[in-house]
Amino acid sequence: MDSKTNQKGWMAVVVWVALLGATAYTSNATVNVFNAIIQTLFQTLVNGIGDLFTNYGVLFATLLSIGLVFLLLSAWLGLVTYTFEIGGFIFGKEEDEEEEDSDIFSLPGQIARYLGFSWGLFYILFLMLPMVM
Repeated sequence: MDSKTNQKGWMAVVVWVALLGATAYTSNATVNVFNAIIQTLFQTLVNGIGDLFTNYGVLFATLLSIGLVFLLLSAWLGLVTYTFEIGGFIFGKEEDEEEEDSDIFSLPGQIARYLGFSWGLFYILFLMLPMVM
């Protein structure tokens, strides 16, 4: 492995470690508060699931919660894909270097985007819940 590929490999590993820490921290922060969010949403549904369609604030908060879960799962799945791409880049073949480089350098941006949008949804949901109650 030449020094340029070695340097790209180390940078990819450092970015992977940073994304792993950011995704774990985001998931931990969301899970700690998400139980309270779910309890608040279910406490507003006194007469059953039909209340969801009469109280549009609760419906919007529920949709935001589903979106938040989707974004966190997408971030974790992107991190798993990035892990396999790094493993293939460092330990795998060096034939299709250009194709692998594009995947390796585009995945961190996608994961960071998912994390950024999940933090945005989290804060919107957190600030909106007192108004829904």
